[in-house]
Amino acid sequence: MSSAKIAERVGLSDRTVRRRIRDLEKYRGLKVVPVIDPDSIGLSTCIYVGLSVDRAQLEAVALAVRSMPEVRYLAHTTGPWDLLAEAFVGSREHMADFILSSLGKLPGVRKSETFNVLRIAKFGYEWDIPQVVAAPASEVSIAHPTDRSPSS
Repeated sequence: MSSAKIAERVGLSDRTVRRRIRDLEKYRGLKVVPVIDPDSIGLSTCIYVGLSVDRAQLEAVALAVRSMPEVRYLAHTTGPWDLLAEAFVGSREHMADFILSSLGKLPGVRKSETFNVLRIAKFGYEWDIPQVVAAPASEVSIAHPTDRSPSS
């Protein structure tokens, strides 16, 4: 929705709405991004891949995996996997190449397990913050570990 449309709905000026959105982006964790539907560009299969990695190679493997165009999300995790990647592929052949060649040949990867998404039960970006955890944002975010404190 455009800032002009938001302004009209809430009874503020377009300039005020744009300023408030800019402030929310800068200080309060709002991120406005385009969202591409993977199906619409031929990437119809979503997979999750858990990777067990040699500790000495963990950062190098994470850097390599995050640079792969199929990978949309990558996290360091606890439990049986050191890394968990979400990736989108366009065919079984693409998936095989991604798993066997792109991931499987990385130095330091000991083993992997792939989970093929059959159907998405919930997908959304809009969510309410549970009151139990609602607290002022810290200066460093787990998702974006850069300083978000207002500059003086």
